[in-house]
Parts: sequence; structure tokens; C-alpha cells
Amino acid sequence: MDLTKELERAERAARAAGEQLRKHAASDQTILSQEGRDVKLQADQDAEAVILEILRESPFAILAEESGEHGEIASDLPLWVVDPLDGTYNYSRQIPFCAVSIALCRGEEPLLGVIYDFNRDEMFCGIVGQGATLNGTPIRVSEVRDRSQAVLVTGVPARSVFTPEVLMQFAQRMAVFKKVRLMGSAAVMLAYVCCGRADAYLENEIMFWDVAAGIALIRAAGGWVHIEPSEHIAWGRRVRCAADGSLWEGI
Repeated sequence: MDLTKELERAERAARAAGEQLRKHAASDQTILSQEGRDVKLQADQDAEAVILEILRESPFAILAEESGEHGEIASDLPLWVVDPLDGTYNYSRQIPFCAVSIALCRGEEPLLGVIYDFNRDEMFCGIVGQGATLNGTPIRVSEVRDRSQAVLVTGVPARSVFTPEVLMQFAQRMAVFKKVRLMGSAAVMLAYVCCGRADAYLENEIMFWDVAAGIALIRAAGGWVHIEPSEHIAWGRRVRCAADGSLWEGI
């Protein structure tokens, strides 16, 4: 498998979807469904259709947020993982923190990732073991190793469990960092860790398609990742990332 060729394919798909989303941001806000804290727009499905048309040029299965599984998904086979619009509610309110996210995995192990912040025309690309770039310029995670000087990016996914115990643990983890930022898009936040704008990331009950590309990018950029399955949600994950694992030691 030629990962460079597949990265170029993913970048092309992300840019095509992002250009469509940017073009229609102010006009296409058709709501398909709202359930709890989650919202789905027609824009999500339209962007996904653009991506799938390009990714189907490859022989690999696809796991897409809007339309589910396409083809055989197995632990030893390549798998595209697609979130056509991460940060849908931000997009619906014209809050400019949203992105297209595409990863190629082997089973659930990300091999490469692309995150396209179409509002800023920032294309984050990376292949694990080969490095990461932002608009073609090499990037790496930050050099911060002291939590008291670190920026944590985090969020509260729509499927989060809101018990007092969970919220207290969440607050205690946030309190040890210098600053905390909640942006409403896991993809954007992971991209910011990848390029050193932030230093650590935490989200529980986040969906795999929200984080797969970002995990690949952080690993490609020299960062640290810990991911485990959710106990509550199929395809849900509990994720910690950082410029260095020491930022999460003991907490």
C-alpha cells in the first residue's frame, strides 16, 4: 500500500468537501435531525457524499459518520474513517471551529490523517512514522513538558455521561493545566496539538471518526496518544493525547 498516494487521495477529498462547506456555510443550514445535544445538517451528508465519491477510487472499506459501514471491516484490513463535518453545531451557528476529518487505518490503528480547517484554509496532513505538515510545511508537537505551563484542549461530547463523579473527575483533570480551551471540534483541537498550538487533549465518549485522523497526525508529529474503547457506546472512545506522555502522568 502506497501511503503517500493514499494521503494525496485523502487530501483531495477533504479539500473538495471543505470547499463545498465553505461555499454554502451561510445558506445551507437544513436541519435533518436534533436529538439531545446532537444535531445533523444536510451539509454533513452532502460533504460526505463528495468524500465517498473520491475515496471509492481506492479498494478499501469505509466507516463514515453519516452513512455507516461500507465494505468489509476487519482488524487486518485498511479502513477509511470519515467525519465530513466535525463541529456541526459550530458550523450551524457560523462559529469558525469545524473541519473535515479523514483517516486511513489498519483495523482501528490510524496510519495517516488529514484534517482540513476550511475556514482558515489550513490543511493538516500526516503519515505515522513519516511526519506531519501544515499547508506543506513540516510541523511537530510542542516542547512543553510542565502541566502548569500547558494548554489543554477538551470538550464535552454529545454522548457524555454527566454524573457528579464524572464531572468532578473532569474538573480535577482540567485544574492542573495552565489554560483550558473548549472549541467544539475534536478534529480542530487535535490538529492544534499536532502543530504545537496546544499541548494536551482529553475527551471521553468521543466517536472514533471524530479522532482517528487527529490521532494519526499527533503520532506523525511526534506526540503521545492513549486511546481505549468506551464502556457505553459502540465506536465510542476515551482519548488522551499530548506533546509528551509526561503531561498525563499521575492524573
